[in-house]
Amino acid sequence: MRLWLSIVCACAALTGGIISARADDASKLNLPVPIGHDVKGLRVPVRTVQGKMDMDLQMETAKRVDEDHIQIQQATIQTYNQQTELPDIKIELKDALMNTATNLITSQDPIRVTRADFELTGDSMEFNSKTRQGRVIGSVRMLI
Repeated sequence: MRLWLSIVCACAALTGGIISARADDASKLNLPVPIGHDVKGLRVPVRTVQGKMDMDLQMETAKRVDEDHIQIQQATIQTYNQQTELPDIKIELKDALMNTATNLITSQDPIRVTRADFELTGDSMEFNSKTRQGRVIGSVRMLI
């Protein structure tokens, strides 16, 4: 099983990552995580159909719960500005659930969102990686 996983991860790295599902695309984000198994140290670069970096997902642990849901722990989501192609917003999560069909990432644990000009923390969040929109819930603090 580990050999299969290594092959899948190597193929994803060689092809430059996974093509991003944008708002006008109905396809879902496909991560190389088999149902019922833990994958440790997963890094998935997500690219646009033009080949530009869209996001970089890094997870300490990922476990596919079912066909559409992946439980992720100690994750970092780095988004990239599409005009400058430079890193933009960084989201840090302790424990979250990713719905690969809708690209919605939800966390009931404290989160941290940073960019060069602000830092935002909150008790929980929802983030749509397709539309890059989200909301932070409960005890929200923003430092500009």
